[in-house]
Amino acid sequence: MKLIFASFFLLLTALNVFAQSERGNIAGLLTDPSGAAVAGAPISIVQTSTNAMTRTITTASGEYNAPNLLPGIYRIEVSAPGFKHFVQQNVNVTAGGTVRIDAALQLGQLTESVEVTTTAATIQTENAKVTTTVQNKMVDQLPLVVGGAMRSPFNLVAVAAEARGDGQRLSVGGGQAAQWDATLDGHSVGTNRSGDTAEAALNTPSVESLTEFAVDTNGFKAEYGQAGGGVMTFASKSGTNQFHGSAYDFLRNDAMDARNFFAAKRSVYRQNDYGFTAAGPVVIPHLYNGRDKTFFFVSYEGFRNRVGANDTILSVPTPEMYSGDFSKWVDQNNKLITVYNPNTTRASGSASIRDPYPGNIIPSSQFSATATAIAAFGKVATPNRGFAPGTSGYVRNNYLVSGGTQITPTDKISVKGDQIIGSRQRASILWNTTTFRNKPGPAGAPGLPEPLWNGQIQAWDTEAFRLAHDFTVTPNMVNHVSFARNTFTKNSFSANVDKNWSSKVCI
Repeated sequence: MKLIFASFFLLLTALNVFAQSERGNIAGLLTDPSGAAVAGAPISIVQTSTNAMTRTITTASGEYNAPNLLPGIYRIEVSAPGFKHFVQQNVNVTAGGTVRIDAALQLGQLTESVEVTTTAATIQTENAKVTTTVQNKMVDQLPLVVGGAMRSPFNLVAVAAEARGDGQRLSVGGGQAAQWDATLDGHSVGTNRSGDTAEAALNTPSVESLTEFAVDTNGFKAEYGQAGGGVMTFASKSGTNQFHGSAYDFLRNDAMDARNFFAAKRSVYRQNDYGFTAAGPVVIPHLYNGRDKTFFFVSYEGFRNRVGANDTILSVPTPEMYSGDFSKWVDQNNKLITVYNPNTTRASGSASIRDPYPGNIIPSSQFSATATAIAAFGKVATPNRGFAPGTSGYVRNNYLVSGGTQITPTDKISVKGDQIIGSRQRASILWNTTTFRNKPGPAGAPGLPEPLWNGQIQAWDTEAFRLAHDFTVTPNMVNHVSFARNTFTKNSFSANVDKNWSSKVCI
């Protein structure tokens, strides 16, 4: 417990040490009509969706910088004595980005106003890093294929020119696969497991809960210590003064698919990726009005599927083999494979020899208890490809899988709250949890029946927690404190250990 408090104290006191963050900033220069710097000018920067305000002033050289801004659209207002009131609309602050807004103030009265309504340019000029930003509109509208798993925000990274590989084995900025880092609201979501994006995606909220993300590939600072090739910065959505919601379902079903050319029937392939979001100000009628102060964002995404293994060809014992009769067991040249009795092993010169079983038949008295128990399950799968006894096809590649499914149900829940405390403080909290399962479907496993199924059962549970507090100490000093926790529990085991098979098959 003492270590926790000590670490927290160091975090509070290290005001000049900045961690990796999804926050952006607005910087620029104020001048008068002659080009001279305007010093001491008060500047207000307002997030248009929540009316949250950040105040700063220009330095003696006329420069200003407003750091620690959440991604979003802002309005800049300058009210300097002797000059007209200046307003710059539509300033888009991206995740981890810097926007430069220079302004030439015009002489006049504060009651007069100069308003710039065009979208401000967002060319990165304050540092040398190479950034690809995917903004909220693209995150919401870019299509993602639902192919065997829940949609992953890492699949959107493919829009960055510096990204290579598929969604699971990803490389960025010319680096090797796995030499990247990914953050959510300023803290890593990686699992340190060979850069597997499928696992990291479980630590992130639903795609519907991300407002935007940025991919930095070159020139980023040493704060991104784990990123050899690049870093992906995800920013979670917050509620606004407007109530918003959505509901969706991405459907794939074999009823709408064509049959494979070589298959006797269509394979089972059914998927649903569905969910909803709800966001807005916290309003309790007659008790509390949270507009401009308290906001929430909630999302749920679920994934359900059934995938069959139709057309898979396996080798299974023939019916007579279960009684010990291997008289029809032949090789690829249709030549009998002799079965020898291990109980007759004896020395013959420098070698050992055994006697073959008469008729290639093993007596049931020599069957082990384990083999007898397992055989009871295997009898369900019998050769079905129509090859004649005594031929190679009768005993090899003789079973066409025609039933069973595998399912991977996944559920993801995210809850975020934001509180504006006066004009100088803001706090936020985010909680995200994901449960993932991989197991046979209700009709049994795709292939051999359990416990002979060669698949794997998986149970993964993750939880991501973020807490942040921002305090504007003075117009030129901002303190940002954040805390994060990721938990990732992964259980993977073979199919024969979760249903007490040891008491049924003797192993």
